[in-house]
Amino acid sequence: MLIKWGSIIVDGSGKLGGHIFSKSRGGNTIRTLARATNPQTIYQQLIRSRFTQLSQGWRDLTESERESWYQAESSFSRTNRFGDVVLLTGKNLYNSLNAQRGVLGLGVIDLAPMPSDIPENRVTRVEFNSSFTNLAIVGDFEISIDYVIVATKGLSQGVRNFKNEIRIIGIGRSSTNGQSIIVGSDQLNSYVAKFGTPVVGTKIFVGTYSIAISGQRSPVSMIQADFV
Repeated sequence: MLIKWGSIIVDGSGKLGGHIFSKSRGGNTIRTLARATNPQTIYQQLIRSRFTQLSQGWRDLTESERESWYQAESSFSRTNRFGDVVLLTGKNLYNSLNAQRGVLGLGVIDLAPMPSDIPENRVTRVEFNSSFTNLAIVGDFEISIDYVIVATKGLSQGVRNFKNEIRIIGIGRSSTNGQSIIVGSDQLNSYVAKFGTPVVGTKIFVGTYSIAISGQRSPVSMIQADFV
């Protein structure tokens, strides 16, 4: 739950108890938290396992290794949903950077890294066939870099808020000219396993983000694809 304090409270976003606080063009809203019918999916179990491993890894660090993460807190500032600059604690920074490295299959680092350049990442269009067996993401990327590919399920045309529907479907490598990412059969099979094949009349959002060697990640760049 993220709260911004004012004279009482001026803004809020996230989960509190059995409710979700959010806002849209219509203003601030509160709704009952809907529990997933299957909270033990393979992906969820993988995330929990990774979190457990990192929590144990933090406890196993030497004092000097933990101190390196405390010292790095100010070097990895972030901006929250309210536009305020925030700092992660040393432990949360360790978890965050190593979790992102894990997405790319990179090992856990015990010493805090220096901030690094994040590969360029901008999606301009998506190309696909009607059977959804070929998919290419076109945009501006760095040459021959691995990018995380994300997508949503097929949504009705009236849906505009899709942030809660975004899921990782795999990793893709940019082309030798940095202008596209060809989504392979493994990623497409992962999509279909999660969501099924998109049907005519729906739309999906497809995008990418990049992860630097330090574990820093870029914002997600997404674009709408219509099945007509």
